[in-house]
Amino acid sequence: MMYGWRAVPVEVVVVLIGILSFASGDGEVPVQVVTRTEWQARPSNGSIGANELPLSRAVIAHTAGVRCKSDEACIQQVRSLQQYQMDTLGFSDIGYHYLIGDNGRAYEGRSPSQRASFAGRNNGGSLAIAFIGNFDEELPTEGSLETAKSLIQQSVQQKNLAENYELFGHRQVSATKSPGDALFAQIKQWPNWSNKSLL
Repeated sequence: MMYGWRAVPVEVVVVLIGILSFASGDGEVPVQVVTRTEWQARPSNGSIGANELPLSRAVIAHTAGVRCKSDEACIQQVRSLQQYQMDTLGFSDIGYHYLIGDNGRAYEGRSPSQRASFAGRNNGGSLAIAFIGNFDEELPTEGSLETAKSLIQQSVQQKNLAENYELFGHRQVSATKSPGDALFAQIKQWPNWSNKSLL
C-alpha cells in the first residue's frame, strides 16, 4: 500500500504550474509588458533627463489617435507614434513610459527612470501611462482599464512609484483634452485620484 502520494490528473498539474509561474509575490498576476525590443523601437536619438525614483504621480493620458485591438495593430500604432514624436515633434524618444491597447496589453516606452515628454514642467516626477486611441466619448476596454490599474500597483511594488502616489488625468498637468472626457470621468473613481490642478 502506498502512502503520501495520490495520482493527480495531468491537467491539474499543468494549471497549478501555470498559476505558480505567473503569480507575483502578493498573489496578483503581474502585467506582461511588451518590451521595446519586441515592438522594434528605434533607439533614442538624444539625451533624456533623469527622474528620481520613486515617482510621486501617475498620469493617465490618451494618444488621441486610432484605437487598436490586436497585438499587430497596437505595435504599429506604438511605432507610428514614436516616429511622429521623434521626427515631427523633435522628442528624443517616445514620450510615455507605458502605452496600453484595447487588447489589454501594455507596451514599454521610455524607462520610468527617464523623464517623460508629455506634460511640460510636470514631466519630472510623473509616470506617464497612455491609452492608445481617443476616449472623449467611449471608454477603453475593461481589460485595458484593469491593465492600467495593475500596472500602477506593479510600479509601486517595483519602487518606481511612491506608495502614496497621486493619480492625475493628463489635462490636470498640461493644457490638453487628454485623456478624453469619458476616460477622465472613469479615473476619478480610481484609488489615489487627486482633484488638484497642476497647470
